[in-house]
Amino acid sequence: MKIGILTFHAAKNYGAVLQCRCLYEVLKSLGHDVSVIDYRPDYLTEPYRLWKSSFLKHPGSLIKASVKMAGAIRRDKAFDAFEKELDLSSPDDSSFDAIFYGSDQIWNRNISNGIDPVFYAGAPIAAKARNIAYAASDGDIVPGPDEQVVIRRYLHNFHRIGVREKSMQERMDAEGIPSALNLDPVLLAGTEILDQICAPVEERNYVLTYEALDDPKVLSLARNIAAERNLNVISVARSPFAKGQNKYGPAEFISLIKHAGHVVTTSFHATALSVLYETSFDFIHTGTHADGRIDSLLDSLGDNPQESLKKQRALSFDYIREALKEN
Repeated sequence: MKIGILTFHAAKNYGAVLQCRCLYEVLKSLGHDVSVIDYRPDYLTEPYRLWKSSFLKHPGSLIKASVKMAGAIRRDKAFDAFEKELDLSSPDDSSFDAIFYGSDQIWNRNISNGIDPVFYAGAPIAAKARNIAYAASDGDIVPGPDEQVVIRRYLHNFHRIGVREKSMQERMDAEGIPSALNLDPVLLAGTEILDQICAPVEERNYVLTYEALDDPKVLSLARNIAAERNLNVISVARSPFAKGQNKYGPAEFISLIKHAGHVVTTSFHATALSVLYETSFDFIHTGTHADGRIDSLLDSLGDNPQESLKKQRALSFDYIREALKEN
């Protein structure tokens, strides 16, 4: 079957590109002809550009950026190289038998400048395809009444709807919208696939920090743990000019978590990778909507994460197979 994937593949964000690659590899492993639909709206790509027009208005920002530019360029090239390992297809290609939407926060209206019809199977290429939402997330941003009307209309475009967070599934159930709970593609793929796509790093004996949202408690805790265990601290920047080291690509990011002595993070995917590699970690609550998706993940894993993952992985594979064989 010819399958397309519509997700946030063009955002140079570790979690975004890793979940895309993992779903891509999983679907290929099931024997399908898979490509990622190369839809890259400005709202996804602009935050990761190395040159911003705002630099001209704020010379201080330009000076700060120039200090990190060498690492930012290396990071940018590493993300480009990772993307080139995907088969990309035109956003106008209407020859797909099925299109998978997700994972990631494709329905988070704070990210997508409101409701983006493309991620709701509203683009022309979706007209003849079997449209399947897989582990889609709205970031726990509850839609208002007017948005609910529009979203409900779009959801009729889908053959099957799978979401990532239990809280979202419960909201959809309350609205009478059938949905399944799916495992994030990174967790679905597991270490077998991740080990094939990661790149080695020389770093050892360190506590790793990664902040999807900034919180001073992250670095403070990491330094305390590092001091107690005689380790270094490596802080990975979430974007080209954010605080932390910006020289690592997504393939190296996997290895950094795999080999870390400990991870301190506010990130869903850093948490997910830590669970997979059984790396000890601390998730720091930020008091925002972002906490919900990580709490949902950790609650679902319970006291025996690996056994729970095995069961959830089986259910998610069943969801994919059943969605593709429906009439």
